[in-house]
Amino acid sequence: MQHDVALTRHGISLVPLSSAHAGPLFDFVDSGMWSGMAAEQPLSAAELAELFAARLEDPATIPFAVVEQRTGALLGTSSLCEYSPRQQRLEIGGTFYGRPFWGSHVNPAAKQLLLAYSFDVLDVHRVAFRCDARNTRSASAIQRLGASYEGTLRGHRFAPDGSRCDTAVFSILRDEWPHVRESLLGRLAPFEVPDNHCAYVAEPTRTEHAA
Repeated sequence: MQHDVALTRHGISLVPLSSAHAGPLFDFVDSGMWSGMAAEQPLSAAELAELFAARLEDPATIPFAVVEQRTGALLGTSSLCEYSPRQQRLEIGGTFYGRPFWGSHVNPAAKQLLLAYSFDVLDVHRVAFRCDARNTRSASAIQRLGASYEGTLRGHRFAPDGSRCDTAVFSILRDEWPHVRESLLGRLAPFEVPDNHCAYVAEPTRTEHAA
């Protein structure tokens, strides 16, 4: 959906995604980094812009570009998706970063901001994560956030190459959030900027979705 939410902390900012971000972010895309994604790999900036446009048109998706707070340099993208206010649940997905930022604080910082917004502002009960079960790098990163592994959905979906793949599912529940939050904030303490805590600007239009 189109929105005006901006989140800032730990030296990064999450700003509303737009199709204009596709050009710079396409420079990060290659077959290795795209492996395991649900969407087919875009072969041009225009195809990536189409993917972003679809996220902006989806009323259950709140997409962000991840930028360096001081310079505004683009680092990647992530989204809140499958958002159901009625069921108080959503997922975090649609995430990728440039290779130079893999293994850095960027992903946990972005996820801390998205989790805080989900639990503290949208007041959800459950935040889920999914990844291709073969993508051990993503699965490990999700578990390091503090999410619990729930199981694997066998033969869950078609991969872009036409094969069927399994999907690993993880989640964090509301009563687990305080512990996860403190753990993440401790991990991110070296990157804290003085007097710069998470700022929320506006809220997305809440659209009710059926279960």
